[in-house]
Amino acid sequence: MHEKFWTKPDFEALVRLYIDGRTTAEIARELGRTTQAVATKGSRIGLYGLTREELQEPGVAVRTCLNPVAPHLFVSTGKFNRTCSSCKQTQIFQAA
Repeated sequence: MHEKFWTKPDFEALVRLYIDGRTTAEIARELGRTTQAVATKGSRIGLYGLTREELQEPGVAVRTCLNPVAPHLFVSTGKFNRTCSSCKQTQIFQAA
């Protein structure tokens, strides 16, 4: 396996495969990544904090967090959810 950047299609494939019930090892093989890389990325984007039922709701998608300092992709549970849970807890968002 080799290091490579995560693209939006990679994130979407990770979410789709997780919803389909694949294990972390199966997802890693399909995406050509290590199990640790898949587990870490799934955790960071908030994927493993949601149940598979929650992820199947309409409007769930991989979106870009509106963090003005470091925008990044995360699993959004609705079209109006534009900030990840980690960023919502920072001072910059709580002060707004």
